[in-house]
Amino acid sequence: MSTATGSVRAEKVIIASNAYTEGEWTDVKDHIFAGYYYQVASQPLSGAAQAGILRGGQGSWDTRTVLSNIRRDAHGRLLLGSLGNAGNYPLWFIRQWADRVQQHYFPQLGRIEWQSTWTGRIGFTPDHLLRLFEPAPGLLAATGFNGRGVTTGTLVGKCFADYLLTDDAAALPVRFSNNNKKVSGRSLRTLAYDAGFTLYHAGQCLRVVL
Repeated sequence: MSTATGSVRAEKVIIASNAYTEGEWTDVKDHIFAGYYYQVASQPLSGAAQAGILRGGQGSWDTRTVLSNIRRDAHGRLLLGSLGNAGNYPLWFIRQWADRVQQHYFPQLGRIEWQSTWTGRIGFTPDHLLRLFEPAPGLLAATGFNGRGVTTGTLVGKCFADYLLTDDAAALPVRFSNNNKKVSGRSLRTLAYDAGFTLYHAGQCLRVVL
């Protein structure tokens, strides 16, 4: 790998860029279709408010198909997130969604102010299972974490390290994927999924679903 300030050579490399993969190995992305995940951050909460929620500093990710997460950052902000592209939503919609979720889980906080929102790209697979690849000897790639990359990606990273050190496939959580199993209609799938997420969040705002 070369940059403006230097270069690095390695006998073993892990491609960990998932849906952001660019360059020579972009065909890894042919096995996933893009999705989006957004986060909404509140103003920093008071010390008393922080003490009443997520007391161990842990984050929470639910098991719904349209999953969402709740966590707190180092500055005491409450962070809520879910599947969808916040760049396509008006601010009032995002705030109303965040209010609905916050008031369900932490009504004791009262009404809080939302400070910022952002969206990231994630990789989906049709069967919701991740894909592992070995495009060349000593080169590994993982993709398709389906929105659960924080925990799954951390685990896969350790498994990849063990595999590269031992060359024992038993260290891997799943087998390497067949390079011929590429996803068709990737752009259409992305649009369909995002439309579904939007409808679900609209239902949350209208209190039809949580």
